Amino acid sequence: MLLGRREFLKFSGLAAAMPFLPARGLEPIAALNVRRVKLAVGEERPFSVLHVSDSHLARIDSRDGDALHAFAKARSRIGREMGEYYLCEAAHYAKSRGLRMVHTGDFMDFMSEANLEYARRFLCSYDFLACVGNHEYWRDAEHPETEAYKAPLIPKLKEPWNGVPASTHRMNGVNFFVFDNSFRTVTAEIAEAFEKTLKEKLPVVMVCHVPLWTAGQGIDAFSCGSPKDRDALSCEFVERARREPLVKAVLSGHLHGFHDFAFSPHARELVAGALFSGDCTEIEFSGI
Repeated sequence: MLLGRREFLKFSGLAAAMPFLPARGLEPIAALNVRRVKLAVGEERPFSVLHVSDSHLARIDSRDGDALHAFAKARSRIGREMGEYYLCEAAHYAKSRGLRMVHTGDFMDFMSEANLEYARRFLCSYDFLACVGNHEYWRDAEHPETEAYKAPLIPKLKEPWNGVPASTHRMNGVNFFVFDNSFRTVTAEIAEAFEKTLKEKLPVVMVCHVPLWTAGQGIDAFSCGSPKDRDALSCEFVERARREPLVKAVLSGHLHGFHDFAFSPHARELVAGALFSGDCTEIEFSGI
């Protein structure tokens, strides 16, 4: 039997978990779209990861109040209801091929108890590196995107997200620096952690939600440290990363479309497409 979106939501239980999402017709569900890219970073031996982003899970239940339910209903988007389906498809693809997954933010569409519970269970069940995105912090219609707004919510996101606010993970002689720039800015703590990582003198892959560089694409307002924000620390952080020859790649999301930017003379920035649309990237780190 060929499952359509409506049948998937019914038989998976997501119709109950996300009661406000619109029903779709009987069109077939498209297969996971896996794009393949090669990056040379100077690793000890070749390896691959599956880069995913923006699954935008939208689970909610009785543990959350009326205000959050109303916000969740207002957040519903036709098409995003497939995020959980494609997240499971991507996890199966990665596990069957022995790939580590790198999720660059917006795992969930808003912070609800049901979303948090599912995210913790899911991220701990697979081999993940995962940074937070701006939607990880959204709990109401206001959600001002400031560091002060984040502060009381950070404890809920410490586990199992890796980059809250920053952490470094070594794979085959490459340091993956995972950090939180979800509101297009970074803190002094993140900048200090980055400098500490660089002292190890290993190639660095930066993992974050908001792209660090989008010049010439007409979307500069979406990048970290952009002129729109006029945040001196964040601007210097990005320029520091662009000058640093150890930085070989940046993996990010947020734009809901795949992009391959020239971040610097010695690094590329790969922006993953939206996983809720079935888009992901298998990255092979190979060669020097």
